[in-house]
Amino acid sequence: MRLETTRFGVIEVEADAVITFTQPIIGFNDLRRFVLLPGPPDTVVKWLQSVERGDVAFILIDPRMIYQGYEVDLRPDEMAELAVGSATELDVYSLVVVPADHSQVRANLKAPIIVNPVQRLAKQAILERRDYPIQFFLARSQEESEVPKEVAHARTDT
Repeated sequence: MRLETTRFGVIEVEADAVITFTQPIIGFNDLRRFVLLPGPPDTVVKWLQSVERGDVAFILIDPRMIYQGYEVDLRPDEMAELAVGSATELDVYSLVVVPADHSQVRANLKAPIIVNPVQRLAKQAILERRDYPIQFFLARSQEESEVPKEVAHARTDT
């Protein structure tokens, strides 16, 4: 299958590499078919390129690489929607935003992209039972992991 993209030019992908979203990515209701592409060499990111619109591609990262203890709790109906019996059968990605100011690079941990790589099904899940941020700043997370700090919203009884 031949795709014309604004980011990668003309690329060839196998038809069986297409991932179908059972529900669209928030804000992109008309797009359901994507392919995963490798990111730049020596990086941990991937690209999620739309098959339907060549100008739409998202940067993805495995949230477990940036947030220790990250877990995805899916409801039984979500597991059935993705045709799996266990969350261990799924690949999990966070959408990454890379603005001009690279100190503001952030990932959405609250609404990951969940992929069944065998059935080629995916969805963006909203993790209601977890207190993950929608905007997890990567530069700040590295700084904070180096020097433990008190949580700004922690309650004090003084």
